[in-house]
Amino acid sequence: MAFKLLSEFTVENLPPKMTNMITVNQDDSLPKVFKTLASNNILAVPVLNEKNRPIGLVDFVDIVCCVTQIINHTDLLGTDYYSFLEREDLFNNTRANFITDLSERNPFAPVVKGASLLEAMTVMTMNKTNRIPIIENDSIDGAKIINLVTQSALMSFLSKNLEALGPWTNKSLKSLGFKEKHVISIEHYKKAIDAFQLMANNRVNGIAVVDDKGALMANISARDLRELLNETKMFENLYITVSEFVSRVRMNLLKTVYPSICCSFDDSLASIMTKMCAAHIHRIYVVDQDKKPIGVISFHDIIEKILEFINSGEPSQ
Repeated sequence: MAFKLLSEFTVENLPPKMTNMITVNQDDSLPKVFKTLASNNILAVPVLNEKNRPIGLVDFVDIVCCVTQIINHTDLLGTDYYSFLEREDLFNNTRANFITDLSERNPFAPVVKGASLLEAMTVMTMNKTNRIPIIENDSIDGAKIINLVTQSALMSFLSKNLEALGPWTNKSLKSLGFKEKHVISIEHYKKAIDAFQLMANNRVNGIAVVDDKGALMANISARDLRELLNETKMFENLYITVSEFVSRVRMNLLKTVYPSICCSFDDSLASIMTKMCAAHIHRIYVVDQDKKPIGVISFHDIIEKILEFINSGEPSQ
């Protein structure tokens, strides 16, 4: 069932479909790349060279890595954000080609138009990337990117086709082999810049926010940076506490965030897929009876599990 669904559906038919592909040029500045991502409400953008050929992708994790490198380079990791903000030259002189795959998590691994979702998922997991470009070969203009297959789009499609994936998705996470693992986290009272530094160091898109006792409070992710675009001093918010930062970008209290980002190993795969898509989150934390995170499940983990199921021969139950 799952094999039929994924092998017959082609990548160019996966919503949302792009009519005009948003791109940046390799010589565009960091602020311009940031504004392109934030103003278009997208998480990644292809980078083109002087011949309009794609050379890679830039996402918010790349930007986080770049920003933290600049802060460390200027020895301003601390409370002196005013000096940091005055160094506009460091940002304006940083070009898109420098930050392309700076996080080393966005390898340029495209699929061609007409490829199946199964092929796209396989390429995505093999390269450990969150998105892959769809390439169309034009006899005049050469290869060009017509869209991106993202994990979010894949999960949205899969969550709407759970019945076609088969009854195995109703099994619990525990029975499907999901296990406890170390969760990268940060205490709520630390500075937001410390959280982004932690993401950059670990090359991850998001981390857990915990209280004084280690209980889960929220999630902070690289894409939260885009919420700062309209701020007068956008980077000033990097020096407030993590809890203040999350409350500001989410525009609600942390206690309203917690229920949507956690689950238990007794929950079914189908239920957490539905929950994650409904809450527009890319990872969900498994918590114990004290609400302490003991595991995390990402879109990548779920896609891997689906491929594992298909490659095992698709048992009926």
